[in-house]
Amino acid sequence: MLRKIEYTKENLSNVIITKIFRCPICHNSIKISDNSLICDKNHCYDITKKGYVTLLKKNKLRIDNTYDINLFKNRTEFISKGFYSELHSLLSQIIKEKGTSQLIVDMGCGDGTHDNIILNLINDNQTFIVGTDISKVGIECSTNYVSNNFIPLVADLNYMPLKDECTDVILNILSPSNEKEMNRILKQDGIIIKVTPKKEYLCELRQILNIKEYENELQIEKNINKNYIILKKYIINEQKELDEESMLNLINMTPLSKNYDCNKNIEKITIALNVYVLKVSNQCA
Repeated sequence: MLRKIEYTKENLSNVIITKIFRCPICHNSIKISDNSLICDKNHCYDITKKGYVTLLKKNKLRIDNTYDINLFKNRTEFISKGFYSELHSLLSQIIKEKGTSQLIVDMGCGDGTHDNIILNLINDNQTFIVGTDISKVGIECSTNYVSNNFIPLVADLNYMPLKDECTDVILNILSPSNEKEMNRILKQDGIIIKVTPKKEYLCELRQILNIKEYENELQIEKNINKNYIILKKYIINEQKELDEESMLNLINMTPLSKNYDCNKNIEKITIALNVYVLKVSNQCA
């Protein structure tokens, strides 16, 4: 069995991947050389033993103790238990309908568990997901999936280390986004799959943690309509049973769990999401 760094080197050498990166400092092309990525001006980015690469300016690296290893481990366990199975099935189907040998970029991948499950469902050994997140802890967790056509990058979503028009599909799952960078890296025939929360999303958890409601759905859609053509919209609204272990995973995967009253239990949880398939409108291209 290969080490994580060997899987990442192998993935980076694939013809679909090898020419997509650009240096975050000078924007020149990057090539793989031994255990590093090196640009034309000799800026060097090492592939770590864990199998990820940090592709950002050094002063951009964010140390955020809110999103710690415990949070990401609980998030991984919760997602892996099938609470998002409808979402994963839908996303994989949309991507398969787009074609084979796709380059997918997940902007805000966190621990990468969504991506790993989607790759398993797609089952195409020439489709790759480049998972990007500025959280080093999250990306370190995501390296568990490098054997599955997954390439983890510590990167700033506002300054993506990817070339113009290199990406077939952009995933943006319950994460902030930078529309300018999305539009820049997306191929002309590419699509964006954006997942946003409905009002009911995790309402049982938000109630016991005293977390305010999500932003108005209509306003989110209005903002999307300003910049994109909505090709399709899907709605997922499922209520799932929780056992004690899953409840604790759920509570501990939010940074606001310090507000949790241990005398309160959650027996069910609502997974309510809007899924948009988007194309960049001409005026924003």
